[in-house]
Amino acid sequence: MKPVDLSRRHLLGIAIAAVLLLGATFAGGYALGDNCGQRTASEASGFALLSQVRDLLSDEFMGEAPPPQAQAYGAIHGLVGSYRDPYTVFIEPAPRKVERDELRGFFGGIGAYMRRDEVGDLTLITMRDRPAARVGVRDGDVLLAVDGAAITRAMTVEQVVALVRGDVGTKVILTLRRTGQPDAFTIAVVRERIETPSVEWRMLDAASRIGYISIRLFGERTGQELKAGLADLAAQDVQKLVLDLRGNGGGLVDAAVETTSQFLREGTVLREVRRGGHERFYPVKFVASPAHDWEIILLVDAGTASASEIVAGALRDQGGAVLVGEKTFGKGSVQEVHELPDGSSLHVTVARWLTSDRRQIDKAGLQPDIVVGITSADRDAGRDPQLARAVAWLQGQR
Repeated sequence: MKPVDLSRRHLLGIAIAAVLLLGATFAGGYALGDNCGQRTASEASGFALLSQVRDLLSDEFMGEAPPPQAQAYGAIHGLVGSYRDPYTVFIEPAPRKVERDELRGFFGGIGAYMRRDEVGDLTLITMRDRPAARVGVRDGDVLLAVDGAAITRAMTVEQVVALVRGDVGTKVILTLRRTGQPDAFTIAVVRERIETPSVEWRMLDAASRIGYISIRLFGERTGQELKAGLADLAAQDVQKLVLDLRGNGGGLVDAAVETTSQFLREGTVLREVRRGGHERFYPVKFVASPAHDWEIILLVDAGTASASEIVAGALRDQGGAVLVGEKTFGKGSVQEVHELPDGSSLHVTVARWLTSDRRQIDKAGLQPDIVVGITSADRDAGRDPQLARAVAWLQGQR
């Protein structure tokens, strides 16, 4: 896969759920005093007012003032929020690092999940045969400090994750509290490369030659992982496939195009409309794939958003794929990501996308061809009626 420019890239939105410890600079810059001569009188007045408010707070506030960086971040959040677009956002360094690692598909980490317990402490759940487990970290250990920096309940999980992650081969010192032990203790863990695959696959029904692939997000390694999965299933004589995009909140445009191209020989993946009505289309790429001739059925739900809606729409419109499940989320915008010097980033909505036949997805979503719900009782009992219906359809029960 061609390298991705991390300084500026296109995102079709991404919803990152559980946080794992598995281990062009903003165009023109931005400072309150820059380019004053180019601003309108109204703009100059507004920023002068902001400066005046900051001075008043500095001079008169009785209490501990936030550090200058926190003040700057607050001002940036407010400025970006004034554009009233839920996908144009400023992301501070810690959550941006987690997001970047998620899209990249690997990072230097210790091999443990992190969650908050009922009293707000951060507890660890180790992964088998990973660095943390090998040196004696146990499930339920409470994380008190990282390299001597205390962990407070006011800190976000992303901030703590950023402290624990680091370069492969480096050491991190964890201070832990364990049930049954009166005193806190420290453990040194050497970070290793931890991979977070975006694609999983398995044989579902060998007799009917039905395989299954789940894509949880569209990251830098998704195309490569999908290729490996399809090759493995093809070697098992799969000719029909359930492609599961439920809960896939999106990701990178290039990954969505690359994924679609492994199922379609030709056509258009999506169309992108920018300011001024300028339109660009993304064609299917020429790639060799065993899945070009497979019968495909897709699983979708309300968590299927953005890049995954693009893939689902393209495969249905041009490949005849059937959608099973619930209506998709309906996100039809494209964000350009600007990496800022301190590790933060600005995500700016720069375009709207349409399906290959120019259908609008934003706030509308995709209606499945076969509507099948799934309840909490189903999940608790380990049932998946959506998957069961998809398999039945591929077996000819239509």
